[in-house]
Amino acid sequence: MDTSKLIGIAALAALSGILWVAFIRRAPEQTASATVVSKTFQDASTYSQQPVGADRGFRTPTSISIAESYVFELRLDGDDDLVRASFNTVKSRQFEVGQRVRVQLVRRGIPPFWQRLMVVEMTPMETP
Repeated sequence: MDTSKLIGIAALAALSGILWVAFIRRAPEQTASATVVSKTFQDASTYSQQPVGADRGFRTPTSISIAESYVFELRLDGDDDLVRASFNTVKSRQFEVGQRVRVQLVRRGIPPFWQRLMVVEMTPMETP
């Protein structure tokens, strides 16, 4: 086999491994305490997905409805950065600005280069 093909295969395998580590692998969930810094309403909207490629024929764009929601900015205890989470309007009723919450998060990315915290669940903390 040609050396350039082997290099290409190795580069593709390395890229696939990096993408798997950053986005697909199952990461452990962590629990943290946070304070709700802001609560912003997002109207319902529609996303239009365009077909691409040479074999798209006469297919038209697909419209995908996105329900209304609230976007929360959270300040984790011991961290200055803000984390964002979006929940539907029914679940969002139990949260207000300034409230203490417990969040379950998953860290995604490759820590030395890029990292993102994804909020999986948010529950109100018990008041003493």
